[in-house]
Amino acid sequence: MNRTYVVTGAASGIGAATARYLRDRGDRVIACDLRNADVIADLATIEGRAALVDGVTRLSGGRIDAIVANAGGGPAETSLQVNFFGAVATLEGLLPLLETSREPRAVAVSSIASFSPTDPGLLEACLSLDEGRAIAAAREFAMKTAPLDAMSSAQGLKVGLDLYSNAKHALNCWCRRVAVTSQWAGAGIPLNVVAPGFIDTPAASYILSDPNTRTAMERMVPMRGAYPGRPDQMAAVLAWCASPENSLMTGQILFVDGGAECQLRGEHSW
Repeated sequence: MNRTYVVTGAASGIGAATARYLRDRGDRVIACDLRNADVIADLATIEGRAALVDGVTRLSGGRIDAIVANAGGGPAETSLQVNFFGAVATLEGLLPLLETSREPRAVAVSSIASFSPTDPGLLEACLSLDEGRAIAAAREFAMKTAPLDAMSSAQGLKVGLDLYSNAKHALNCWCRRVAVTSQWAGAGIPLNVVAPGFIDTPAASYILSDPNTRTAMERMVPMRGAYPGRPDQMAAVLAWCASPENSLMTGQILFVDGGAECQLRGEHSW
């Protein structure tokens, strides 16, 4: 197909599966991650985001056809920086390279966790694109759970998950907001979000390795055999979103989760 794809978080999990899927069908992939990648970049930092753009520009010769902004996860301390600001920086920073393609596409990876309750102040701080303010709001949010110096491991895990949920929800909102602007839709570039459910990846090992948690989560997935999902199943969806075959869909949040979101929300749409 002679297309060039940029995949972030490509060293493991969904990113690795997506990179492999695209290469197997004949596409070129520029893999980006903290290690074991074509471009080494830490999206939690401003310097790392600049390194991503510089590295992709150099390797691509200034032209790419699609972005799969998959990088995410990480510790609570950098959750907002990676999952929201890093993803936004990836999409915005690589947009000039995408504009040179005849059939440009972009897709961001969110999570079923984005459906969880959010903190209005933290969400608004993210969507203002003021990273310093958002980090301060995240610290204030964490302090509502427990003082940082007295936080138990269980409380720390909850804070981490809550920050992750807020970051992914903010990513959904940002993509919906910009997808119909002149920069994206006006330039003929579909931008969508795929929100996976429970996928068997290293990042989800803390859930899958706990029998009690695993059983509780499995009850949330009505489709038989869909818990946990496999990275290669996600790769196929992401590849389609970023392919020329997706010529009309933009600004959509696709929950690919075995029906978990549908079961939780019933007849309500996003």
